[in-house]
Formats: sequence, structure tokens, C-alpha cells
Amino acid sequence: MSGDILRLKITLADTEPPIWRRVEVPVEMTLKDLHAVIQAAMGWDNAHLYQFHVGRETIAGPGMGGGGFGTPRAIGAGRVRLDELAARGIKRFAYEYDMGDSWEHRIQIEKLLPADLAASYPRLVDGAMQCPPEDIGGIPGFYEFLEAMADPKHPDHEDRLDWYGGIFDPADFDREHIDKVLARIAARHKRAASKLKP
Repeated sequence: MSGDILRLKITLADTEPPIWRRVEVPVEMTLKDLHAVIQAAMGWDNAHLYQFHVGRETIAGPGMGGGGFGTPRAIGAGRVRLDELAARGIKRFAYEYDMGDSWEHRIQIEKLLPADLAASYPRLVDGAMQCPPEDIGGIPGFYEFLEAMADPKHPDHEDRLDWYGGIFDPADFDREHIDKVLARIAARHKRAASKLKP
């Protein structure tokens, strides 16, 4: 399995139309590293805590009190690799970002593929829609924000425009920016892997 990649589909739960990304990542990537990929691919700012849910198991990011949000026996995200999940037959798991806004993401392992030697991983395959702004109040706050931004006569339109710093286009999928951030992660991953080789 080493040298292979996994194709993952990441969907922000309860969004319509769906906000989603499809990425390809090395199978040996840890969930801590996958967190960085999700942040880059979705467009989050990495400003909050996170955790993964695999079945009944909670896998916690740093700062979760060694246990996770209300789960004292959670495993650290840096200790769990994607190839371990795939070997256990896991096809779907969840990622939660920002315990206040509670952004739930569904992650589906779509395929195990041989790596393209000419490509760098992780890489974006495709996706749709812009990620919500940070600290907007979760899904309900996001849809209230979209409603206010879309209607110049809405009582909160000007406040939201000022708060966001301009127009928010929910259909704006900035692939070029995502590719650049993922390329930096791929370069770090490649450097780290080369240091491990004898």
C-alpha cells in the first residue's frame, strides 16, 4: 500500500448546494496532516480546534485536553494514519472543526490508487462552492449571512458587507489558491519523507 494514494471526498454537512472537495492524499498521511489538507482545500483559517469521528472512536487534534471535546479517551490525530483506517475497511468518517460553530464534514474514502510519479500529493481533484467565513455562527448563521449579503435592502446587509470586507460569492471556488496551499503542504510532506529514508 505504501506509495499509493487515497482519493477522498470531503463534504460540509447540511449545505445546499453542497460545499465539497475531492482530494488525493498519500496513504501514509496521519489524520493530523489530513486536518491541514482539509483546512487548505475547504478554505478554513485553521483558527479553531478539531476532531475526527471514526465509528464510535474520537481522534482528537492538539489542544483537545488529551482527550477530545468531552471524550477523555480520544486518540491523538498524529497517531492515526489513513492506511490504518483503510486496512480496517473504513469507508466513511467525520471531521469536526470549530466546536462553537460545529462545522461537520463527511469524509468518504472513494478509491485506493497508485501514485502518479509525476504528481505531488496532496492535490485537489475538484470541488464546488465557497467555504463559509469563520465565526459566522455555524450553518444557521451562514445561511442568515447569505440572505443578508444577497439582498441590498436587508437590514443587516451593510453590516455583513463591512464585517466580511466585501462581496461574498458562494459559488466562487478558488481553485488556484487551493492548489498553491496544497502544493506547499506537498513540498513539506516530501521533505519530511526524504528525511526518513536511510
